[in-house]
Amino acid sequence: MNYELRYKTYLLKHEQKQNRGAKYSRDSERLKCYRAEWAFERQVDNPVFKDIKDAERYAKKIYKSKTWQKLWERSVNRDVSRIMAASPSIVAKQRSSGRGNAGHTNGFSVTLDTKVGLNKYTLLHELTHCLGHMHHGRSFRKTLLDMVGAFMGAKEKKLLKAEFKKRKLACGEARKPMDYDTWVASVKRMEKMREE
Repeated sequence: MNYELRYKTYLLKHEQKQNRGAKYSRDSERLKCYRAEWAFERQVDNPVFKDIKDAERYAKKIYKSKTWQKLWERSVNRDVSRIMAASPSIVAKQRSSGRGNAGHTNGFSVTLDTKVGLNKYTLLHELTHCLGHMHHGRSFRKTLLDMVGAFMGAKEKKLLKAEFKKRKLACGEARKPMDYDTWVASVKRMEKMREE
């Protein structure tokens, strides 16, 4: 039996399972993540910026912080194209209708809605996307928790983590795959059980 090929397939599937929202064309954990964030925002004081200039000033403070530098370097190590996103620009956009997002990003600039998006948490959420997590999977949530802990506080980080856990959204380190020998032993055990 060709175990090498099957093991490589196992590794690919394992990686996809660890960060569900990131590997598919559809961000499968986005709505659950948003619901957790909405519940979190109802529980905390979420400072609102006076205008877009105020949001830009706060973003510049974030870019100078050690936390941002560490997270940005980690994102560059994963994807060298992130080197251009060291300090994304912040822009404002007024909604033309009553519905829409509080903010969005293309990875290099952040657009905040002037009606509902000019607040600290929305800025942190969008900047987390700019760190190379253009989805709402495990790695996004883990990085978002780091950002919230550094720029909103430990209490807020704990509340957000609790909301993620309530909705069964993993936000810790990804599980490590089995090494080749352990995996082969497991497969052989299963094959033996099927024969009996």
